[in-house]
Amino acid sequence: MPSILFFFGSNVSTLRLRHTLVNDFQAKGWKVLYAASAEVLKVGKTLCPNVSFVPFDGFSGTSIGPINNLRALASIRQLLRTVHPDVLFLGNVKPNVYGGWIAAHLGFKQIYGLVSGLGYAFIDEPGLKRKLIKHLCLFFYQHSFKNFSHVFFQNPDDRALFLQQGIVTQDRSSVVPGTGVDLQAFYPQPYPQKLTFLMAARLIKEKGVFHYIEAAQQLKKRYPQVEFLLGGGIDTNPSAISREQLQTISQQVQYMGYIEAMASAINCCSVFVYPSYYREGVPRALLEALACGRPIITTDAIGCREAIIDRKNGIQIPIKDTQALVQAMEFFITHPDQIEVMGNASRCYAQRFEIHAVNEQMHQKVMENLPKQ
Repeated sequence: MPSILFFFGSNVSTLRLRHTLVNDFQAKGWKVLYAASAEVLKVGKTLCPNVSFVPFDGFSGTSIGPINNLRALASIRQLLRTVHPDVLFLGNVKPNVYGGWIAAHLGFKQIYGLVSGLGYAFIDEPGLKRKLIKHLCLFFYQHSFKNFSHVFFQNPDDRALFLQQGIVTQDRSSVVPGTGVDLQAFYPQPYPQKLTFLMAARLIKEKGVFHYIEAAQQLKKRYPQVEFLLGGGIDTNPSAISREQLQTISQQVQYMGYIEAMASAINCCSVFVYPSYYREGVPRALLEALACGRPIITTDAIGCREAIIDRKNGIQIPIKDTQALVQAMEFFITHPDQIEVMGNASRCYAQRFEIHAVNEQMHQKVMENLPKQ
């Protein structure tokens, strides 16, 4: 089999999210390489024991300064000239944009991209900086993706935008159902004795964390017996909730900190809440909640809407609407019999996101485009 290089950036969290995809390719006989920072190398062999890791420390993943970006371009060029696999598989913004552009100039013929959401710049909110970054992103995607063999999107809205902008074509792009979820690792466990709500996410404004806290505070006054949990690490983003703010809500909301064992945390709740309006692919946390057989409350935001059938496996609410969130949560408090009914529907709906089936869709497309030997 030919060789494939996965280049998704330098974060450990990305490898944790994508290691099943990487391992599935390796299991099918591919020679698999993964571009990894020093941080990723520490855990890489545990997550992907049969994969070859190629050192890469070209960028931090967050800086948009010109000097750092020039360094990133030079590092990516050096990486691709050194390795030069048969197939290049890119994911996240910088690898897609910079990696795709450089790979085309180096003569790569088999380049694939994975768009797992569009992020901060594409949130529908005012702001000159946000608009500028959005237009720059579209410009760079335009010049990079024209060289790709195929681009995978995780929701139809993102693909529709790129089709409308002429960045991708119908025949060289498709939608896969999110990152997928491991139905063997995430499965239903008994509900807690107390009715419990859980929100687990990055604790930033755009994920709806402040709406969840306000809703919990209102409901705790009326239903003191109900528990409200909040999970997620302290974030450095300017819109993140602070440690001091978390301390002020401790009487109404129990803060769990960063959650390592997500399956165990979800199975500690009755209903999973995710009131995000961040521009995501399909939120992994929602898929994990589905697999654990929990009803969900989420928004009609792009990405989130893929995980819910309203009033079937949960309740869908408008974005940034605290009172709608209060009403949705109160529905489960006053109709506890619906928790198990909708939870069972969630587990059934999770089948369409089974992770190995999602990975196989991408593998088949890569195989279709390989030159015949």
